[in-house]
Amino acid sequence: MNNKKFLTVQDMVLIAVFVAIITVCSFIQISVGPVPFTLQTFGVFVTAGILGTKRGTLAVIVYILLGIIGVPVFCGAGGPGVIVGTTGGYITGFIFTALIIGIITHFFEKSSTWLNIGATVVAMILGDVVCFVIGTIQFMFVMKTSLTVALGYCVIPFIIPDLVKILVATIIVNRMKKYVKILN
Repeated sequence: MNNKKFLTVQDMVLIAVFVAIITVCSFIQISVGPVPFTLQTFGVFVTAGILGTKRGTLAVIVYILLGIIGVPVFCGAGGPGVIVGTTGGYITGFIFTALIIGIITHFFEKSSTWLNIGATVVAMILGDVVCFVIGTIQFMFVMKTSLTVALGYCVIPFIIPDLVKILVATIIVNRMKKYVKILN
């Protein structure tokens, strides 16, 4: 019989800490039209990059569940209405973003430093693209608008800021991941 627990107390504490980090990042926002600029994606990038596939994805799921039950973790808002609203697809997309980042970075974990850093950047870009796709589709559906309009509101203004977030998150992940491994 396997005595290994699905989550240790240490895992639960790390997940809770990173849920708090994503939440704090969501409160840092600049309103630019129907989709605000926030640091939520930055929080998800760092969470998935440091915690890995299982813990990182669980942290994102816990964050979303807290928001669904009404805790104001989504840029100061909460409740199921946010998830089905104009920006809900981006929030849902965070799950896939975390999975992609966790899987790819795990695969390259034992690679050279530069290959690991490159894989982290690529993983975060791919995760961000998937999040953009899911979020933009929902935005188009909710707002009953065209792809061109949705891209103008939801993607194009966020490309450069997201690339900056990815670069900063990669630096943080590269420096901090070893400390989380020490806890394992």
